[in-house]
Amino acid sequence: MSELDWNVEKQIMYLPEEIAGVFSREAERLYSDLRENRLKVVLVPARVERYEGHMIRAVESKNPEWYRELYRATPHLKRRRTLNSLERIARTQDLPYCDRRGAVSPHGSYDTRYRELIRERLTGGYDINGLFIPEHPRVTRFFLGSKGEESEEEEKYHFDKQIF
Repeated sequence: MSELDWNVEKQIMYLPEEIAGVFSREAERLYSDLRENRLKVVLVPARVERYEGHMIRAVESKNPEWYRELYRATPHLKRRRTLNSLERIARTQDLPYCDRRGAVSPHGSYDTRYRELIRERLTGGYDINGLFIPEHPRVTRFFLGSKGEESEEEEKYHFDKQIF
């Protein structure tokens, strides 16, 4: 199968086994990241007290950056549906594209949206807390074609150096 035979509307089970495995592991990372990091706002004493007991809201923890960006760009994005979708992808039980009411517009379904996000991350790299995680060489070659062949050892070294 080549990149022409698969698109984000199809389940990852239609990808070559090795590529599907990489998608699955990336979905696990995203799932864990979202489960472990969520927006939490707390009340703290105001620096300038205008009245007795004056409190203001402050952010104690935030959602992951990738989720915040997606939330700003995607109307009606739901955290629970996101977690369910990432879990399905991680288990390679993701659903094919389906355009229905309540879908993540313009993508048609959560699974489609997250397959697209994962493909973008794996072929373009991404930042985690200021640390750049480079693209995955085999996934990049599969989707974007050959950009100078890496040896098996170079590819293994490249992937092992990614910090998760």
